[in-house]
Amino acid sequence: MTPRNGSTEVWLGTHTGMGGIEAQEGAHGERASGRIKEDLLAKRMETHGPPIQPDIKKGSIVVRDLRLWHAGMPNMSDEVRVMLAQIHFAGWYRNPMRLEFADDIRPIFEDLEARGELGLQVPIDWVSKQKVVDDYLSRAFGNAYDFNQVP
Repeated sequence: MTPRNGSTEVWLGTHTGMGGIEAQEGAHGERASGRIKEDLLAKRMETHGPPIQPDIKKGSIVVRDLRLWHAGMPNMSDEVRVMLAQIHFAGWYRNPMRLEFADDIRPIFEDLEARGELGLQVPIDWVSKQKVVDDYLSRAFGNAYDFNQVP
């Protein structure tokens, strides 16, 4: 990934006390939550300079703190850019988030679990395939994380 094909914009150091939920627009979990307030972006720019868009080699793994301010950027090239993301939490973290999957894939999960091959706890709400399709683009972008928890 490169700035030309849309590497993620990051504001280095913002995971260390730049503000949590109160730094974000929108109520917790709403579509606008997660978007950092403009005045805080301007203040950070004055004190630390602009964000960066790193060059990341194909096949690289990037590990970052979820609290780091970051933003998806447009792909200005004609090439397809793929980025896979996974979020992992410590075992003690009381994550209230649940996945919403269509009933038609439930047998796959149940089969993996029955054979002991699922290998993780997956909090899933099973809904109709139509509900997944209908709701997909109207989901909140916002987070549902409470980083004030302690073990």
